[in-house]
Amino acid sequence: MPLNSNQIKSQQPGTHADGGGLYLVVRDSGERVWAFRFTDLNGKRAQMEFAKAVERATGKPGEKSLAEARDEASHYRVELRRNGVDPRIRKRAVQSGGRTFKEFAEEHYPSWCKGLHKDEPKNWERSIRDVPSLHNLGLDAITTDDVFKALKPLWDEKPVTASRIRQRIERVLDASKALKLRSGENAAAWRGNLKVLLPSVRKVRKKKPHASISYGKAPGLMTALSYDAGNSARCVEVGVLTVTRSQEIRLMEWTEIDFDRKQWLIPAEKMKSKGEEEPKPHLVPLSDQAIEIIQSMPRVGCYVFPSDAKQTADHAAFLANALVGTIKRAGFEATMHGMRTTFRNWGGESVEHNFRREVLEHCLSHRVGDESELSYWTGDMIERRRIVLQSWADYVKPRKPKAAKKRPSLKLVA
Repeated sequence: MPLNSNQIKSQQPGTHADGGGLYLVVRDSGERVWAFRFTDLNGKRAQMEFAKAVERATGKPGEKSLAEARDEASHYRVELRRNGVDPRIRKRAVQSGGRTFKEFAEEHYPSWCKGLHKDEPKNWERSIRDVPSLHNLGLDAITTDDVFKALKPLWDEKPVTASRIRQRIERVLDASKALKLRSGENAAAWRGNLKVLLPSVRKVRKKKPHASISYGKAPGLMTALSYDAGNSARCVEVGVLTVTRSQEIRLMEWTEIDFDRKQWLIPAEKMKSKGEEEPKPHLVPLSDQAIEIIQSMPRVGCYVFPSDAKQTADHAAFLANALVGTIKRAGFEATMHGMRTTFRNWGGESVEHNFRREVLEHCLSHRVGDESELSYWTGDMIERRRIVLQSWADYVKPRKPKAAKKRPSLKLVA
């Protein structure tokens, strides 16, 4: 039977049901509190005490009358059923001061950026700034609708940037759940959540092809670059030979190169993120020509190709536009990414070599195959890729033939 207000003080020690999961707990000491019983998200029975029981509403924190306790219990039931919010998590969030999304994100992202690229903290700062509608929301109160409304304007205008912001929001909410500041599903999750509300980035993004040249002109570009004495020209040369992206080659470090094995391991944080997946390290076999150029560079800092700008005193890396400018000075209209297209066309149309498609795609660090195929194919095809990249290097920058040793002349003795 439901309780009435007169029973609040008259009930004997024990647990007395009111209905809807609300219980009056009377202790032997005479203390009376309201408790909410429910089945949590893991299917286990749980009980949470949430306020001191009083006969009439007093307005004091931590005290609730029967009517107020019923309203609170009803709110817990609705939140649990509709949004999967565990009332214990909500209570803990309130007790911790109800930290907002912005406060929590700014508190934790600096530690997440350690060991990553130096621009990562700036990227986090910009991502948080771009979703002002989430700033003052409590971590436990953020819903899928909130995240959707924050991302929708950005998604139509800058889909790639918006996708990265979504990933960062997802990490913030995952971290808050790990610290018991929220419960339920992640409101920023992609699959089975925002994926059904937002279009694919590939469909929204108006992709323009990167400027490239025909592979027949590639040897001419490499010849023109050989007359440029600047570090940027060497950087472009090795970038063309390894068919890597601008960021990857500009940030190449000495510690990443294994000269004995003739290979370069690009760390995951320097690799391009593929959709919703975390980037992975990429192993690049180095051709003889690439090794020769790299070894010709003086070791003046951590980067193999430090900027030769006069105002740079700390051996910083080149900016992306520097490499495009170098190619333009050589008399060609192309970007570093466009040269990857040049390589792919050469490899695909090469009748002499007949390279396999998946090997060429792996050289470009592209994802090949569906989920099922990738689950079984875990090799890196390093030796096959070495053959491809050495053939490419021999095509665009032929090795100088070694001078033949002269045989000693034989004098006839009379």
